[in-house]
Amino acid sequence: MEITSLILLLIISFVTSIIGTLIGTAMLIMPPAMIFLGVPVHTAIATARFSMLGIGIGNITKFSLQDRINLKYALPFAIAGIFGALFGASLLAKIEENVLKIIIGILMISISLLVLFEDRIKPSSKRKQIRLGHYALSIIAGLFIGAYIGVIGGGGATIIIFLLVLIYGLNFKDAVANQKAVTLPMTITATIIFVYQGLIDYKLGVPLLLTNLLGGWVGAGLLLNFKNKWLKIILIPIMVIMAVKLIFF
Repeated sequence: MEITSLILLLIISFVTSIIGTLIGTAMLIMPPAMIFLGVPVHTAIATARFSMLGIGIGNITKFSLQDRINLKYALPFAIAGIFGALFGASLLAKIEENVLKIIIGILMISISLLVLFEDRIKPSSKRKQIRLGHYALSIIAGLFIGAYIGVIGGGGATIIIFLLVLIYGLNFKDAVANQKAVTLPMTITATIIFVYQGLIDYKLGVPLLLTNLLGGWVGAGLLLNFKNKWLKIILIPIMVIMAVKLIFF
């Protein structure tokens, strides 16, 4: 990759890691951006997933200092997600490149709609007394979301945020923080599979991981004063345009 393309990708990565921290859409942006800059589809997905380790580490470090992560919410979800991610990541190399482009494009549009209308569909954030049924729901959801994150993962974090609010009644900011503890083990699991399959481009992945680490730390610090209206105005049209290009061109 040319140096100008790499610099552009690092800038996109930094901004995306902040956005991904706040609303969970980093994997919807990075793989398409890498594909547009000439990275093969499977390599783009695997390398982007590897770089997400940076966001996860930056986020969890910052949120732990803020005492926002509670393992009783995250742990059942995360453990189930590890098994789901093992299954999903093993499927990636078997899916045709053109099919992956269409799947990514459709998911970009779907998650854009979810983010656009989140205020209307967001469940009540009244914290619930935890029962066995809540853990059962977390395990079932974790298996499915983990498998999805293992294959592609774009928008998976956004869905987990909503599920944490729905299942446990967390407020939005606590759900964002605990979602990071859910997704990091899934990301580690998927990355191990991608390393074994030889799909990761480390010349791209390592700089992106370091950039994401910085962006994840910055994004976690911004969460307390975060208002996402401006992000929707800027981000959603870009995501829809990129999705249309992936599907039809």
